[in-house]
Parts: sequence; C-alpha cells; structure tokens
Amino acid sequence: MPIWIVLLLGILGFGSSFAVEPPVQNPLTLDEALVAVLENNPMLLAGDYQAQAAAAKIRQAQQSTPVNVKLELENFAGSGKFSGDDLLEATLSLGKILELGNKAGLRGDIARNEAALLGNEQDAERLDLLAEAARRFIHVVVDQERLKIARDKLALAKRTAAIVDERVRVGKSPDTERRRTRIAMARAETELEHAEHELATSRLKLATQWGKTEAGFSSARASLFALNPLGSFDQLAQLLERNPDLTRYASEQRLAEARLRLAQSRRRMDITMSGGVRYHNITDDSALVLSASIPFGTRSRAAPGIESSRLLSDRHPLLYKQRQLELHASLFELYQELSHAYSASQTLREQIVPEAKLALRDYETGYRSGRYSLLELSDAQKTLLDARLESVMTAADFHKYRIEIERLTGQALSTGVPQ
Repeated sequence: MPIWIVLLLGILGFGSSFAVEPPVQNPLTLDEALVAVLENNPMLLAGDYQAQAAAAKIRQAQQSTPVNVKLELENFAGSGKFSGDDLLEATLSLGKILELGNKAGLRGDIARNEAALLGNEQDAERLDLLAEAARRFIHVVVDQERLKIARDKLALAKRTAAIVDERVRVGKSPDTERRRTRIAMARAETELEHAEHELATSRLKLATQWGKTEAGFSSARASLFALNPLGSFDQLAQLLERNPDLTRYASEQRLAEARLRLAQSRRRMDITMSGGVRYHNITDDSALVLSASIPFGTRSRAAPGIESSRLLSDRHPLLYKQRQLELHASLFELYQELSHAYSASQTLREQIVPEAKLALRDYETGYRSGRYSLLELSDAQKTLLDARLESVMTAADFHKYRIEIERLTGQALSTGVPQ
C-alpha cells in the first residue's frame, strides 16, 4: 500500500479498523466512505491484477535466450547413389545466442521501470477515486441541507398561510392573498419532493463508488460549516512535487534512460554458438561439430536506435517543467477561489443570514399589524432562504476547492468535511 494511503488512514483518525462495508442504516462518515472505496472499488481491485501481470512481465524480460535443439539430415532420398540412406549424415546439435552487454538485465530494468510507472498511474487513479468519493460525499451533505431548507420553506409557507387566514377572517386582507399563500405552499411541497429525490440520487451515486447499487446508509454525518484554512500558498507550492503527474514524469524519465541503456548495449554483438554430434552412416562413425556465428556492423546498426532513445530521454525534463508550470498556475487559481469561498462563507454565516432572520421577524410582526404587505413579507422569506442556500453552497465550494488542492499536491484527503 502506498505511503500516502497509510497517511490517509492516520490523518482521518482511525482508532480501530472499519468494516469493509459502510454501516447499514447508520450515519456515514467521510472516513468510512473512503475506506469502503479503497477496499471495494472495482477499478482498484482490477489494479491488483495489473500489478501481478507487471511482475510476471519482469520475470519474462529477465530470461536469457533459449537453448535450441537442431537435427539435420543430409544425403538421403536423393537420386543415383544418394537414393537410399547409405550416405546419410545426421547431425544433432544444441545452439544458443550468447547476449553480450547484459541485455537480459537491461530488459529487466525496463520492465521494472514500466511496473513503477504503472504503480504511479494506479496511485493517481486511487487518489482521483478518493477525491471523487469525497466530492460525492459533500454532494450528499449539501442535498441534506437543501432538504432542510425545503422543509423550512414549507413550514414558512404554512405559517404565512395561517397569518393570512387570520387577517382575511377579520377582514384586514383580501381573499386573493389567501390564494397566493396556497400557491406558495403547493410550490414548496413540490420543491420538497424534488429535494428528497435529489438526495436519494446523490446517496446512490456515492454508494456506487464502492460497488453498490443501493445506499446502505441513512445519512452523511459531517460539519459542513467547519472550514479549516490551509497553509500559505508558498507552503502548498512546495508540495507540488508530490503531484502524481510529476511523479509519473520522473518514472517516465527513468524508463527512457533504461531504454537508452538497452539501445547502447546493442552495439555489442550477440554470438550464436552451437555444438553437437554428427553421424556418418557410410562408415558408422560419429564426430563432434561446433559452429559460431558473429554478426558484423552491429555498432552502425545500433546507432539510430541509440540516437532515438537519447532524444526521447532528453525531452522529459522539458515536459516535466511544462507540467510543473501548469500545476503551479492551477494551484494558484484554486487557492484564490478557496480564499474567496472562506471569506464569503464567513460573511454569510456571521452577517447576512443572521440579519435576514431578524429582518424576517420584523416583517412578520409588521405584516400582522398591517405595516407591511404580503409581497414584502414574501420577499423577506425569500431573502433568508436564498442566503441560507448560498451559505451552504459556498461552504461546499470551500471543501471542493480544498479537495482539488490536496489532490494537486498529492496529499492524503484529510479534508472533505470534518465530522
């Protein structure tokens, strides 16, 4: 298991090992969701087979050339004095290509570097899957908050309808206002039903991350509005070296260097040796035979391959630098968005929402006494509900930006939403 996953389990505060499945009909926490993904996601399980295949490929690459058995028959089934088998000569020999320049070892190095590259890609996939699971977890939490707001909206609509009914009964408001409140209640009930469906969908999408077709948990337990700020941008920028893309480029560089060494080894000739026994039927005698085959021009033939491998190797530092610059720019953008989401969320929670609650209370009191109209009361209700929803979405944005930053910097997902 890669070290960052071990850190993940530690940072998330595992006091004891969790079950493979999330607890059925119990509130689901972020750490339980992430462990379920690590242990049950089909893509991660398939990666184990890829790793085993890569190990088998290493063993195959390290094998030396095989020994060949060769049987030659001469001077038989011909014409004239060669029509029979009196002049038959049979040769049985063993042959093998002797590779010089440690080519088998260099092929093994290439296979090992390919396996390392595969490991880096699987680490990146694992980190992406965990980030996606954290985002879906946040989506569930947001939909839970949306459902609360929808219920509160319906409760406000019913309370307003009761106030209007009383005013209509005593003749202080026209009957048209009663109709307007009934329309508002019907719309609130429709929005509540839609919020319930949205929550059911987001819960199922989260469960599919660990291979389930049903959400086996009652709710997602989290503190959406607990916003823990990250460190400075400079500190985060130093962590970009952990980014899976940059790690992959480093592995690709080592792989390219291994291929260059193998290409250089081909400048040394491979000698084909064979030896065996030849039987002479005419004299009933046998003798040993030995042959060697040595190619010429191997250095010149290897030169284009060496040049190609060297050029491909030389380009990787430039690709690494380009990707590093792109990641730096992405990190800066995300950090700015994170900072904005943090300040906006604090303003909404500490100023706008409390003021909207006080304003609604004043408008309700004023409407009862006839100082404000139903339209003004409805506008105050809408202002409060919109501010609450905006507060939820801004807090969710903060956590999403934080997840993206931690994914860019190759950190374990210590965030999501605190429990």
